Amino acid sequence: MSAYSASFRFSYSALFSVGFRPFFLGGSFFSVVLMLLWVLQLRGIALPNYYSNLSAILWHSHELIFGFTSAIISGFLLTAVRNWTGQNTLQGHSLALVFAVWVLGRILPFTALPNIVIALVDLAFFPLLMIAIGKPIIKSAQLKNMGFVIFCGLFFLMNLLVHFDVLGITQGMSHIGIYGALNLVVLVMLIIGGRVIPFFSEKALPNYKGKRITWIEQAVIPVAVILFLNDLWQPMAVWANVLSGLLAALLLLRVGAWFDRALLKKPLLWILHLGYLFIAIGFFLRAFGTLSGISPYIYVHALTTGAIGLLTLGMMSRVALGHTGRALILPKPITIAFFLMTFAVLARVVLMAISPKPFLYDMAGSFWMIAFALYFVIYLPYLISPRVDA
Repeated sequence: MSAYSASFRFSYSALFSVGFRPFFLGGSFFSVVLMLLWVLQLRGIALPNYYSNLSAILWHSHELIFGFTSAIISGFLLTAVRNWTGQNTLQGHSLALVFAVWVLGRILPFTALPNIVIALVDLAFFPLLMIAIGKPIIKSAQLKNMGFVIFCGLFFLMNLLVHFDVLGITQGMSHIGIYGALNLVVLVMLIIGGRVIPFFSEKALPNYKGKRITWIEQAVIPVAVILFLNDLWQPMAVWANVLSGLLAALLLLRVGAWFDRALLKKPLLWILHLGYLFIAIGFFLRAFGTLSGISPYIYVHALTTGAIGLLTLGMMSRVALGHTGRALILPKPITIAFFLMTFAVLARVVLMAISPKPFLYDMAGSFWMIAFALYFVIYLPYLISPRVDA
């Protein structure tokens, strides 16, 4: 414990030097709070908030996507865009300000402030992020990465639909907003995962045997985009299930082609491959779940608890090591966190699909909380201190 305490060298300039530092810390901390409040709510202990005016599950859905997941994506993009473009993204007071807007978006729904104020603060975050990553992309003329700016704009629009419902301006739009945002997150995972997972594997394994099959790599994103566009007006149509099945098949082939048995010895690799696999499992469950009588929430949680949970934990762990000047040697508690996160997915997706039992909610939630709490505790000194390589 003394060694852990000695590792703290808090520096404001270090914490707000690059986006992944505050957003990975804030996202991991909030993910524990989010899950704890949700498990308590399932047990009948609820805290009234801005979103619960509409439904209890809306807050849980909104905060998982627009709260926790948006923090991790934001931290990743603010860091990656700097590397891609060679231009500085937000740092110092400007980064602290944008991070504060995100934090207020999580806290203000539990206050007595006017609803319009709560909505405006939460909605302000993604336009700020668009500016933060758009300026260096335009300045460096890397227009191929403008898709991520468009993503931020679309995420803002999905969030707007949710707030319109809560404010009573519209009815029934929050559903489109939540599922539309989930599809956007999945699209980002497909794109970024497709870029970095094979790359990380090649770097870590000298004789990596995985490969990229050209026609599969080229087909995944177009099929996903067609499916997600269809979801805007006919998500329950038969061809939506056909497209889901086709996307699942392509992703299974993609992950299978990437696989190399040697990666099973590298936790920083297998968690990313497993998370990507759960995107395929999610769309397989969507395609065939209705035929088997499985709850549609199982496919949603394959994408959220499974893909988002595993991929974010894995990416946060690797990025925070490399970008704080440390060797890519995973701390032992984080290896435990990876297994706990895997157990959470098995409980919430696999076991719940086989035999839905109330205690499985508690089990999955507990494993999730412990996994992200371990991340927060272990990486806290890394993220608030200057780089070890100066």
